[in-house]
Amino acid sequence: MAAKRVNRAATPAVREADPVSRFEHTHTRLNRLALDVAESVRRLEDGATEKVWKETIRRLEALRDELLQHFADEEEALFPFVRARVGARAGAVQRLEAAHDNLCGAVVRAHAAACTHHKGLLTTLHRRFQDAYVEHSCQEAELFDGLGEVLDARQRAELGDLLRGL
Repeated sequence: MAAKRVNRAATPAVREADPVSRFEHTHTRLNRLALDVAESVRRLEDGATEKVWKETIRRLEALRDELLQHFADEEEALFPFVRARVGARAGAVQRLEAAHDNLCGAVVRAHAAACTHHKGLLTTLHRRFQDAYVEHSCQEAELFDGLGEVLDARQRAELGDLLRGL
């Protein structure tokens, strides 16, 4: 019997209750933070004032903290769930998990470079982060689309319970 796809766009309450939509929603916030950091790095390239350095450091801290929490949620709940319940997607999970280390490394090192006002290193690390983040986001979107198509109501409830337990 084919799994019935839930219309996740139906209402805000349905989107909030659906764990796949919850992960998709956190990407909206991460994307906003990544864009804010990119704006700050561009401003530094135009003229590195102390105010812009402080803003860049603050934005990198916010992005770093959100990424670490998001990745922890995925690695502690979503990824084990997918491996156990949707084995056909295990390869995608493995690639996403490996990318987490690269993304975290780049953003942590970029933050350290900003704290020491090392503009050249910050620019290089930020570019590396951006490239990896774009690729990772596309891969995660594919995973979420696939999960949205195959998870039934019982599996969604199980995943939701896992997420609430974090």
